Amino acid sequence: MTASTPPLPRFDQGLLALVLVSGFVFSAPLVIPVVGAVAAVSAWRPEISPVPRLITALIEQRFGADAFQSVEADDYPAPWRAAAALLAGILAVGTLVLMVGDKAAAWAFGLPAAGLAALASVGGVCVGCQLHARRTGRR
Repeated sequence: MTASTPPLPRFDQGLLALVLVSGFVFSAPLVIPVVGAVAAVSAWRPEISPVPRLITALIEQRFGADAFQSVEADDYPAPWRAAAALLAGILAVGTLVLMVGDKAAAWAFGLPAAGLAALASVGGVCVGCQLHARRTGRR
């Protein structure tokens, strides 16, 4: 973990966690594949992902171009991209279970993914970042 985590990935993870929990509460399991797709885009091409584009547009509108440039400079570091890939992988399995027709079992993957995303966003404990650090040899 870094001392100062970039705001874009934390916002991304938090929003995805909120959408997943809302989908569970309101019995809308179709959010699992949607959030999985957004997480996959955030992992592989964060510059075109809708969540970072939303937050940068809001920051630029509210605080001006200087604030937008500082947020954009932090970007999406590789550990946070690994966290988004982990989230996408978990939700891909949940999507497969959902396609089989078992909505309850799909949430067995959706809710832990929401927990990991919320933990990374709010608590600053990023499991995907830690896995990335171990894989690359940085601890």
